[in-house]
Amino acid sequence: MEKELRWYDHKSTNLKLVRVILVVSELFTFIVIGVVFSMTEFEETDFLSFGIVGIFMILFFALPHFLLAITTKPKETVFDLTTKTIHWFERKKEVKTLPFQSINSISYSEYSYTVKTKNGSRTVTVYTVLGNVGLEKIQLIEGTNYSKLRFDGEKICKHLHIPILTSDGLTIQPSEFDLPIHKRKIPQTILDQEIQFSKDSMLSVVKQNQKVTLKSNYKQGILVFVALCVSIALTLIIQFAIGDLFSLSVSHWEMFPPSIGQLVFLFLNLVLGFFPYLYVFYQQKRAKEISITKTSIEWYGKEYPFSNWEDLIQIDSKLCLVNDTKLVSFSLFYFCETGDITNVRHWILKQIFEISGNDPDLVRFG
Repeated sequence: MEKELRWYDHKSTNLKLVRVILVVSELFTFIVIGVVFSMTEFEETDFLSFGIVGIFMILFFALPHFLLAITTKPKETVFDLTTKTIHWFERKKEVKTLPFQSINSISYSEYSYTVKTKNGSRTVTVYTVLGNVGLEKIQLIEGTNYSKLRFDGEKICKHLHIPILTSDGLTIQPSEFDLPIHKRKIPQTILDQEIQFSKDSMLSVVKQNQKVTLKSNYKQGILVFVALCVSIALTLIIQFAIGDLFSLSVSHWEMFPPSIGQLVFLFLNLVLGFFPYLYVFYQQKRAKEISITKTSIEWYGKEYPFSNWEDLIQIDSKLCLVNDTKLVSFSLFYFCETGDITNVRHWILKQIFEISGNDPDLVRFG
């Protein structure tokens, strides 16, 4: 039986991989040097030079570990199941302790920050499990993998015998954690809501036997125009910047039809150059449908059985089906207006409820 549960902050978790890569590369380097050394004949005067180089290499390889040690503050949360207390550590020094009984429930939250990269910058989203202690919220654990964090949050609740408070205002007891999506609670506010979509989203509902479908004819004219302009510019850049370099551009055609090489380059130029426009055009014209049946959600023609998924959440402009091990995201960027994304989620949940029997007890325990 487990005596404790241990989690690290997301930066420490990522740095573990960095340290493993460093150690593996260092071991490989030393093995190669050892093999070369064993196969080489040295004179006595060479050993001094070899020793100096060896010391330099040891210092060189130790430098990244030293920098990581002084610039990072690894944080750790430990749930002691024997004493029923939670301990927070920073650089292996305990900074706070709290008994299990102080926490009434947990909830999920997130925060983001931007990091600079070689090609610009990227946004890192960190998901957190918060312990609700009266009116105060205390961060328990964090991670960048939502499915794993969700599973860990439920694991904490089962050990502490406390519920989860969802963003929809529901209280989920530990006995309900493993229910599939069609047997979970639906917020009454969603059930009572008359869901209406913006006219600009061009969404329509079609009912057919035991299936209801939300169809989208959403089109963004400005996006098509921008994609066309980008494609034309990209095509010209490839044609005259790269084409002129290898004498393959139109300006180097000496006859018509041109050579095979010039024709192939023209074809690749048009395909690559107009890829942004063709991608946007495809997304605008493809059949965009979300269907709900008695047993599954059909998203753009692919079926996702209710029994395999536990919740439907919204992350930015995406809706995500989640369970204890996986998260499948669906971008609604080409499906509807940004303001309608929440309405689409509510519509899906409400249709699941109605098709499951329109009975709260049946939905939860059927």
